[in-house]
Amino acid sequence: MKTLRVIYHLARADFLERVRRYSFLIMLGLVVWLGYLSASGQMRMRVPPDYTGVINSAWVGATMTVTVSLLLGWVGFYIVKGSVSRDYETGVGQIMATTPLSRPLYMLGKWLSNFAVLGIAVVIMLVEGILMNLLLGTHDLDLLALAAPLVVIALPSVALVASFAVLFESIGWLRGGLGNVIYFFAFMFALVFSGEVGSIGTPGKIANPYIDFTGWQIIGDSVSRAARAVYPDTAGGFTFSISDLATPNTFLWNGIAWTLDIFLSRGFFLLFALGIVMLSALFFDRFNPSRLSVRRKKTESDSPAPATVPEPIASPSIHLTPLPATRPVFRFDALYIAELKLLLKGQRWWWYVVAAGLVIAQLSNAPDVTRILLVVAWLWPILLLSGLGSRESRYNTREMVFSAPRPVLTQLPAAWLAAFSLMTLTGSGALVKFLMMGDAHSLLAWLIGALFVPSLALTFGVLTGSSKTFEIIYVLWMYLILNKIPAIDFIGMTPNSPWQLYLGLSLVLLAVSAVSRQIQMKNR
Repeated sequence: MKTLRVIYHLARADFLERVRRYSFLIMLGLVVWLGYLSASGQMRMRVPPDYTGVINSAWVGATMTVTVSLLLGWVGFYIVKGSVSRDYETGVGQIMATTPLSRPLYMLGKWLSNFAVLGIAVVIMLVEGILMNLLLGTHDLDLLALAAPLVVIALPSVALVASFAVLFESIGWLRGGLGNVIYFFAFMFALVFSGEVGSIGTPGKIANPYIDFTGWQIIGDSVSRAARAVYPDTAGGFTFSISDLATPNTFLWNGIAWTLDIFLSRGFFLLFALGIVMLSALFFDRFNPSRLSVRRKKTESDSPAPATVPEPIASPSIHLTPLPATRPVFRFDALYIAELKLLLKGQRWWWYVVAAGLVIAQLSNAPDVTRILLVVAWLWPILLLSGLGSRESRYNTREMVFSAPRPVLTQLPAAWLAAFSLMTLTGSGALVKFLMMGDAHSLLAWLIGALFVPSLALTFGVLTGSSKTFEIIYVLWMYLILNKIPAIDFIGMTPNSPWQLYLGLSLVLLAVSAVSRQIQMKNR
């Protein structure tokens, strides 16, 4: 009984701390908006080429389930990740370490807090689905058909996401930005793998629920079979996107045919999430300050023994050198070099080897491959770029930086220029390739991309004081560019890329950064 009380109070305290944050309000707003899109039919499940279900309680519940599972499967990780790191930074963890609280109980409490935050999104979806169903008045409300997929499919899915957030925070090298990037690609790979192994709508086969962690195959398989029963000419399959079919061919779908296998598979994912939480307890160091890096331990062990204190001697008279009457000349080049060194500080030799390899690969491949390699090369320094504008908050150096003469006109441009130089170097292979080809279109798109990325990183860093926002948005942005979405293509990957617009957007972002930094200086 005492153990349950400890877990409850730990999860409750952490949950209350989270809901007071602006990020939680942003999440709620996003969930409400997506719930509206799902319930109104704008977020559409579709069987190719143009078959979609009649909007009833079952259809709304399934659409919301796919929406929340896919969205929170990706974004939810970043929303809840950070509670353990916060205990490290604030010193609360060191206080907890002095109590009898065990590592499994601590990680279990953090997992329950994560689960509660993401579970609220599922509850909001359910309530919004009920209200929208009543307001639209298309069909009678069937509460069971609406709620069942959200409860049975979505809740185990977000429980799994919450457990991975705890696991990544228990491992030191996954706790920061590297873990954010790794999770994005791991989630995408797992999603693609589950889709490749599954068989949505294939005659004579059913989707494998034990690999379908988001539940979209369970829903997609049922929807596809219902569409084939009405329209035998469909090839099957299942898509999910924001679309507006002018004259869709509709069919009636009354919900998932629930089987024991589906219930067992969702229970499996709940147990799997609990197992990940217990695994994270093995990696968790319980805020032990003695676990230093190998390099630091080696340095301390190799340090010579303290020398004996010599006899005190009389010190000579010391005079301070008077300052010159004229003001010293400001050197922007010295500040720029310092910012560039600060940007690259701590990188190991292999980081430079990979960057050089990407530059050579850009130069030695076909133009289409070069553009893909350019995206990869500009993704490579993401953890360096994400520190722009937020280092002052992260390392608590705001007072020193902001007290310098005109930091908005000196330090901010120097930091941006250092990041622009980094983008230029990592993408120099593509630059030379485009020059050799005489491709003016690609050259201009390359230049604007090199201007836009540091501007984006600096703006997010200044506004949020954190590196996480830029890391999440930048990885997703580059992923969509690789999928050749024209509207967001600032590199010129696609023929219809509006890369010219991003020059003006870069200037706007720089202006926002400068104004925001000026406001921050006045408020401190």
